[in-house]
Amino acid sequence: MGPRAHPRRARAVHGRNHPLARMKPLPPASLLAAFGLVLGIVALAGFVDAYAYGHFQGLFVSFMSGNTTSLGVAVAHGDHPKLRELLGVLGLFVGGVVLGALLGQRAGRGATPAILGAVAALLLLAHLRPALAVGALTLGMGVLNAAVHEVGGVKVSLTFVTGTLVRFGTGLAGLLSGQRTSWDWLWQATLWLGFLAGALAGGGVLVQRPAAALPAAAAGALALAVAARRVRGTQ
Repeated sequence: MGPRAHPRRARAVHGRNHPLARMKPLPPASLLAAFGLVLGIVALAGFVDAYAYGHFQGLFVSFMSGNTTSLGVAVAHGDHPKLRELLGVLGLFVGGVVLGALLGQRAGRGATPAILGAVAALLLLAHLRPALAVGALTLGMGVLNAAVHEVGGVKVSLTFVTGTLVRFGTGLAGLLSGQRTSWDWLWQATLWLGFLAGALAGGGVLVQRPAAALPAAAAGALALAVAARRVRGTQ
């Protein structure tokens, strides 16, 4: 706004009630490392889910909404083998969430590294024992959900992409209506892109070097566990 701008216009733009004046700044630089860690975890979830979807012919290990839809279809078609498989996957995922939450409570301040280490072990087990792969991967993705819930006051979903898009859309609606007071919702779009990037990588590795997919995912989880020990600002 130049020095000759009309004072009423200046007050309208810079006044307390203007939407832009009410906006809070983006998270401080000290939280960028924490958001980077979360992006890495989200990308890992996308990688594993894409690998499982391709390798196990349409079975998800982190996207339980999709498996629930498939469960309904299996019931309607009387597909009992698929029904049993999907019920098992849903149960293992919930069990993984419970296990991850208990592990996080026991580990205290070291919860995120401990959870990521457990995920790495389960990914490696899926590679070494193919007969246990579906169970180990599903359990691992359930455990992964307990790694981080919030960064700098911003809610994050690690495998629940639908919730991420809902938060982004709600924030965009708030911006358009002039009611939003924070830019935090933009991080939700970043999380979605992180999951998409991980899924692209997982699908690509499955096509080019399928035997390397799970070892690469386990190595990624271990790297994130090491990084998590140095990162602050997550809950």
